[in-house]
Amino acid sequence: MADVEFVPDHEGMAALLLGPEVHELVMGRARGGAQFAQGIAPHRTGEYAAGIRAEDGGLGGRRHDRPVGLIVATAPHSAAVEWGNSHQPYPRHVLARTLDILDAG
Repeated sequence: MADVEFVPDHEGMAALLLGPEVHELVMGRARGGAQFAQGIAPHRTGEYAAGIRAEDGGLGGRRHDRPVGLIVATAPHSAAVEWGNSHQPYPRHVLARTLDILDAG
């Protein structure tokens, strides 16, 4: 059997990571996560769920060479829904649960 040697093409990998296909893949996951979060969000007024959306986070990572997709909650009471407070004693952890689902695949 012949020996096989792998030589990584770092420039090629960087170009792939910065390409439109990977960017769309990341943003697609962010959009799917935002939809999931909207679905599990409390809907007492609908403001919290309506304020959840996906945003393009630009480039991130240690070298700022990877696309980033964000899931944001913009309602004024988003932190209270996520972590609770004196008016919202039961934190819902909507974004944390969403990230768990996305992380699981």
